[in-house]
Amino acid sequence: MWERYNLSGQQAMSSGKAAEAEQAFRLALQEAEKLGTYDAKVAISCVNLANCLRQQGRFADAEPLYKQALVVKDKVFGPLHKESIPVLDNYAKMLRAAGRPGEADKMEQKAKAIFVRP
Repeated sequence: MWERYNLSGQQAMSSGKAAEAEQAFRLALQEAEKLGTYDAKVAISCVNLANCLRQQGRFADAEPLYKQALVVKDKVFGPLHKESIPVLDNYAKMLRAAGRPGEADKMEQKAKAIFVRP
């Protein structure tokens, strides 16, 4: 079910149907959470839903999802793992769009630091 909801959300986003995408991504997150709080699918679902909300300008709703995704990625892959880079980049985009450039810069710097790590 998770895969179906996730794919449905991605297709809806590609078609510009944000409300439909949001609903599908919320269902995907519910399915992922059944696998455990720290399952990688939870992080993926959080990021997809957060990106959907960010694109709608709903930054206050998106931010906790980015934070949750980072916590899950740290638990699943370890701190400062390259898997966190896309989350940090998307979180930075949200912060910048929300008028918080200083915080966005910090997220981008963290992503860059992880990227250049051996």
